[in-house]
Amino acid sequence: MTKLQDALTTLDQFIDQRGSQAAITFHRGVEREALRVSRNSGRISQAPHPKALGSALTHPSITTDYSEALMEFITGVHDSVEDVIDELSQIHLYTNQVLDSMDECLWPGSMPCALENNAEVPIAYFGESNSGKLKRVYREGLSNRYGRIMQCIAGMHYNFSFSDEFWTYWADFHQVDISTPERLQAFKSEQYFALIRNFRRKSWILSLLFGASPAIDTTFLDKKPAALSELGSHTWAGNAATSLRMSNIGYQNKAQDGLFVCYNDVSTYIDTIKGALRTPYPAYQTMGVKIDNDYKQLSHNILQIENEYYSDIRPKRVTQSGEHPSAALQRRGVEYIEVRIMDLDPNSPIGMQTDTLYFLDTFLMCCMLHGDEKLGMEECQQLRKTQQEIATHGRELDTTFDFGFGHIPLKEKANDVLSHMQEIANFLSNKTGNRAYVDSVAAQRHKLQHPETLPAARLLKQCEAEGSYQAAMLQEGKRQQQQWLKEPLPEKLTQQFEQWAIDSVAEQEKIEANDEVDFDTFLEQYMRPQ
Repeated sequence: MTKLQDALTTLDQFIDQRGSQAAITFHRGVEREALRVSRNSGRISQAPHPKALGSALTHPSITTDYSEALMEFITGVHDSVEDVIDELSQIHLYTNQVLDSMDECLWPGSMPCALENNAEVPIAYFGESNSGKLKRVYREGLSNRYGRIMQCIAGMHYNFSFSDEFWTYWADFHQVDISTPERLQAFKSEQYFALIRNFRRKSWILSLLFGASPAIDTTFLDKKPAALSELGSHTWAGNAATSLRMSNIGYQNKAQDGLFVCYNDVSTYIDTIKGALRTPYPAYQTMGVKIDNDYKQLSHNILQIENEYYSDIRPKRVTQSGEHPSAALQRRGVEYIEVRIMDLDPNSPIGMQTDTLYFLDTFLMCCMLHGDEKLGMEECQQLRKTQQEIATHGRELDTTFDFGFGHIPLKEKANDVLSHMQEIANFLSNKTGNRAYVDSVAAQRHKLQHPETLPAARLLKQCEAEGSYQAAMLQEGKRQQQQWLKEPLPEKLTQQFEQWAIDSVAEQEKIEANDEVDFDTFLEQYMRPQ
C-alpha cells in the first residue's frame, strides 16, 4: 500500500468513526483580476474607478490591483464551490451593469490589451489617507522598477484551507501531539509548507491544462522574442505555448533572480523574505526613494514589501492593521495558501469554470497527502526551469522534460499526476456523493487526449479567426458583457451593492480623518522591521 493509499484508508476510517464529512470540507475563495477597456476601441480605460462601485480601499468585494483600470473581484470564504461561483457571478452581474453605462467592458484575457506606452496605464488611486498613499507609492515603485505595462497582467488567485476536523485526522495519521493551540498551529504551518513543496513539484500541470495566455499584443514588449512568431495583425504567439503570463515573457524581475526562497520550514522562508526587504539593490539605490518631495518607491531594497515577491503559491495569514505579512506568519503561523499560477479562462464570463475549482481542490488535497520531502536547491532550480519550458512550449506533449529526476515525456508525466489525483477524486466523490471531483479529473484527461481543446490552443484559434489577439479578446469581452446584460438584476442585489458603495466611501473618509501623523512619519514607522 502506498503512502497515499494509506492516508486515504485512514481518512475513510476517521470519517466513518465521526459520522461526518467535515474532514473533507474545504474552505475556499477566489480573486479575479480584469482590465476595464473601452467597448468601442478596446483600449485601457482612462476613467477613474466607478463611483457606483464605492471605494477601492475599503469595499468588501470590489477593489483595484495595480492600475485604476485593473479591477479585482474578491469573494468571501465558502465551504461550497457553487457558493464561490454564485458570489463571483453576482459581483460580475452588478459590475457589468455599471460598466455598460460607461461604454466599457471587462478584458477577458490574462495578457493585456494593446497599450501605447507606460503613460497610458493609470496607477490605482486609494484616496488621501496614509494607508491609501502607501498603496499608491508601492505601485509607483513597481512602475519605476518594472514598467506599468507588465503590471497589467491579470489572473485568478485561489485561496484554500482545510477544516479543523481534517487537522485532527492528519495529526493522528502523523502521530503528532496537537493538544495545545501552539502545537496545533505549528503542525498546520509545517504541513502547509509540505503542501507548497509538492505544489511546486507538480504546478507545471496547471500551466499545461489551464494555461490560456499563448499570445500577446505586440505592444506588450519592445521587440519580438525568438520563442514567439507572428500571428495575424499585431500579435506574437508561441505556437506550443501554454502560459506566457507565467513565463519570463510575463512577470520579469531580474532583482529576484538570485532570490532562493526556501519552503522547507516557516522560519527559513520568513528569514529569506525579510532579508530581501532589508537588502539594497544597486539599480534601485540609483533610482532613489524620495526626490524633490516625490516618492519614487517605498525603499531601495530588493523587495519594497512582501507582496512584491512573485510566486505561483504563497503561505498566508490575515494581517492586523499595520502588520507585515511576514510578521503575521511568524507570530500566528500559516492560515491558508494562495494559488497564484492560474490564468484567466478567457471563454468564461467570470474568468474560471466550476470544474476548475473542483480540480484545484483535488490537486491541493493530492499535494497535502503526497509526502513531506524537503526541496533541495538543485531540484528547486530544475523545477523552476521546467515550469518555464512548459509555459513556453508545453503543448508539445510528446517532448521530454526534466522534472528533477531525468527526462520524461510530458504526456506520460501528466497522466501519472492525474492517476494519483484520480484516487483522491474517487475518494472525495464516493464520500460526498458529489461526482464533480471525478468529472473534473476526467475533463483534464480529455484535454490530454485531445490537445486541440486545451485553453491555449482554443485561444490561438480565436486569434486566427478574428485576425489578432486584440480583436479576439475585445469581441469575447463584448459577447460576455451582452450575456450579463440579458440577466435580470435583482433589486435586493442592487440595494446591497449600492449600500456597500456608500459604506465603503464613508469608511475611507473616516480613515482619512483619523490619520494622526503625516505620511513621511507613517511610512518611516511602517517600514521598520517587525
